[in-house]
Amino acid sequence: MIDFHSHILPCIDDGSQSVEMSLDMLSDSFAQGVSTVVATPHCYLTREADVEQFLLRREASYNALVKAMKKDSRKFPEIRLGCELKVMDEIPQMSALKPLCIENTDYVLVEMPYRRWNVNHYDFLYAMLLRGMQPVMAHIERFKEYKKDFFNLFSLELLYQVNADSFICRPFKKFIPFLFERGAVQVIGSDMHNTTARASHMKPAREAIISGYGRERWEMLMSNAHNILNNRQVSRQAFPHMGFWETMKL
Repeated sequence: MIDFHSHILPCIDDGSQSVEMSLDMLSDSFAQGVSTVVATPHCYLTREADVEQFLLRREASYNALVKAMKKDSRKFPEIRLGCELKVMDEIPQMSALKPLCIENTDYVLVEMPYRRWNVNHYDFLYAMLLRGMQPVMAHIERFKEYKKDFFNLFSLELLYQVNADSFICRPFKKFIPFLFERGAVQVIGSDMHNTTARASHMKPAREAIISGYGRERWEMLMSNAHNILNNRQVSRQAFPHMGFWETMKL
């Protein structure tokens, strides 16, 4: 199982607040069947120099975690480094964004702003595509109030990540069929920040997807994640005429 979105690196963002917490998060993740975790700490850029500063902070956090993992007798998933890049108005003018991609790939996890999207945001995404980068939109189901704006995103042929919690959490379940029907669900991630209120729920999400959508849907999500980590193309398969979740009283 591949967890495509996590905040497991210690002391770098609002995720894990210590190496010990990171180890507990990773251990729990492995127990749920996760073999690979993509570490995606928040990345906020307002100037070009912020890219290098972020990469240095990420490296220091990762090295501290790896050192602790080697001393711990528990089993942990493999870690792949990436980021969760916030779309900001200043970013389209920046040229040195490629190092923010998931290591050894052209893919980068991108977070849309929690306010009305504007032309600068679409320009940013288009500029990334022109540079050979492939944005993957983080927890896209959270922006259900922007439903009309989604068609602008769909025209760019982007990729989309949905949080594991959203397959088992009432507020977002009704919106997921809309995304599936339009080929706008490619990968799943825990978006875990800690071991309590925002812990990983990859295993229950897997069970919910298999029982609600079918094993084929789960296997597609895992195949897509595997292809991304190997820098291969990803399926944008749409699934019209949803059944189970449309008829359930959520």
